[in-house]
Amino acid sequence: MISGFNTDISYDGVVYHVQTEDKGLSSKLIVSLLYNRGTILASKRSNYDDLIDAGFDEKELSERLSRQHKLMCAAVKAGRIEDLIKLSSKGAATKTATEPLPAPLPNVNAPLDSPPKDPTGPMTIGRVETTKVISVIPPTAPEFQPSPIDLPNDVFDDLPIIEDVEIVEEIFELAPDAVEVVSELSGTERPTNEKLSIELLGDSKFKGGDRRSVQIMVCRGTARKVVANAQIMIKVLGSSFRPVIFHAKSDANGLANVHLQLPQFRAGRAALLIRAMIDGDEIELRRIVTPG
Repeated sequence: MISGFNTDISYDGVVYHVQTEDKGLSSKLIVSLLYNRGTILASKRSNYDDLIDAGFDEKELSERLSRQHKLMCAAVKAGRIEDLIKLSSKGAATKTATEPLPAPLPNVNAPLDSPPKDPTGPMTIGRVETTKVISVIPPTAPEFQPSPIDLPNDVFDDLPIIEDVEIVEEIFELAPDAVEVVSELSGTERPTNEKLSIELLGDSKFKGGDRRSVQIMVCRGTARKVVANAQIMIKVLGSSFRPVIFHAKSDANGLANVHLQLPQFRAGRAALLIRAMIDGDEIELRRIVTPG
């Protein structure tokens, strides 16, 4: 079985995800799936029995996999979503009884200690429900407490001792206009911008297997104006598991609350990619996910 492809495509304000993979020599199938918000909208399956009969060539299989993935992506970019859905429905109606069916969607509400039926099998992305939050009170930063500095007893031994000191007790008062405070930026305007920005509120450390809610704020420019109705996508990428995608939208306060279920993994690398999109502008934020 060779490695597959995963591509995000934005069309008409909606982000679609196309995934193509080889199901292995036991199935001899190339399967492409079209997702929207974790839901499978369409699929395309191609059998490669002819490659086995003619003598298996992994390079030819890789080219077929790439070609089918590019065709699916091109159809999405052209807006042929309904055509793909109709073709998938027609293909499902003519499916033979021996053809393997897609794996059932996992129960995202199941407790964490409930093991999956087939831990070694492929992971299918299920629909993830998100909720909106009206207001969020950011956590108050703890009051700064300077720590004491321990100095050695002889730190002042080499300093010169000055005995000739004059104590001036007379107080001089200056007129209010005698002192002028001049800033280094006097006469210049501070640079401003209207760039989109995204912030992760609260704890920003993530570990495999975590099940938690994250609060995201989308704003714009140096004035930090909140941005409403921004499309937010959170993608969990890893070297030992398949990508998991969550979607949300910022509310009137520029805030979104997303419930995450991070895949469990013991080895390899993983990262959390948070992307906000509105009116053609995009901004990304990345966080490392440690093994759990």
